[in-house]
Amino acid sequence: MLSLAYLARQPILDREGKIYAYELLFRDSPESDTAVIANDNLATAQVLENVLTNIGLPRLIGENKAFINCNREMLLDNIFKLLNPKWFVLEILEDVEVDEALVKAVAHYKERGFELALDDFIFNQEFLKRFEPLFPYVSYVKMDLVDNSTENMKQAAEFFKAKGIKLLAEKVEDAATYKTCFNLGYDFFQGFYFAKPELVTGKKLDSTSEAIIKLLFLLRTHPSLDEVSTGLEAYPDISENFLKFVNSKAGYVSKRIDKVRDAIAWVGLRHIQEWLTLILYARPEFGTAPQSSPLFQNATHRARFMEIITRFIGGTDDDLPAKAYMVGLISRVDALVGTPLENILNDSPMDDEIRDALLHRKGLLGKLLTLADAVEQDDKTTISQQLKDLKVSTNLLNRCVYDAYSWTHER
Repeated sequence: MLSLAYLARQPILDREGKIYAYELLFRDSPESDTAVIANDNLATAQVLENVLTNIGLPRLIGENKAFINCNREMLLDNIFKLLNPKWFVLEILEDVEVDEALVKAVAHYKERGFELALDDFIFNQEFLKRFEPLFPYVSYVKMDLVDNSTENMKQAAEFFKAKGIKLLAEKVEDAATYKTCFNLGYDFFQGFYFAKPELVTGKKLDSTSEAIIKLLFLLRTHPSLDEVSTGLEAYPDISENFLKFVNSKAGYVSKRIDKVRDAIAWVGLRHIQEWLTLILYARPEFGTAPQSSPLFQNATHRARFMEIITRFIGGTDDDLPAKAYMVGLISRVDALVGTPLENILNDSPMDDEIRDALLHRKGLLGKLLTLADAVEQDDKTTISQQLKDLKVSTNLLNRCVYDAYSWTHER
């Protein structure tokens, strides 16, 4: 079996709410207490090579940048020489000792075209004095909201912007904090708020969205052509739009198709699923252009990850992979709609097993959803516990993450 470096990634958003970069967090395994890039430079080089070769950078970050943590030893040993500076931003850790040798190494990376960032910066005299020699080479400063007061954040914005250095607010956990940092002029934002935005009440899925969910579930159960045709035709509005989609796609068909069954045969189940997923997340209750948001990308990735891993777990329920996919997909609907899942699932077509997984993290599906959350948040303790409970190996987890990345970036 292919051995892969375990990693987590977290999106970094710009002021327009678009993904600017991902922070990649490397580990020996989910059980590891420290990043492999923190100690053993040889192991780190092997991990980076493995990630670049086996997973592939486009699958991880698309056209975005990748922020990666660096300690003193790695910077001095030139461990990142195999990386393309176009895509990578080197984050200098907050506990790095700054001396002449380190400044020389940082200057070398800057000359090679790398952008550099200061990680977990605390705006006080000790940090300012220690990192001052690096300011001429730094493009970003990441301000941790846990360790900095609002006044610190304000002073940092004024100080670093005067030097032409961009500010990134880390650990943004709520709308008020995001608004404060935005108004202070911060350029980029990273944190739990963007994975689970503030919830407001009052919205629910309409009947069309519920119908799309039913059809997506059907497609994950390996249905026959007749079953898919019957399912689509049960919802005239959806089937009509499906025919419009097939006939309007440039060069897709040589002549007009008027029957749903014929359109299914032409398009194939995978494209139908992609179309349904897109129109689900493009429903009016989800706001504008959600398909370009990190939440949409996250939902499709975790859905595929959960589906893949269930195929290795086994069990007597043939529909388990389909249910896992739906749990992953729907688990982000609350953030896009802006209302709690309890409201969304009222009178919805979900069975009790899916409902319990989504609302209470119960059952096998609940454990898988907890694992998916932990992987995305780089929660090593929870990952280790869930792998133990699920009897899943680290290598299998790595492979499932890899396959999910491959699928979401090759569609």
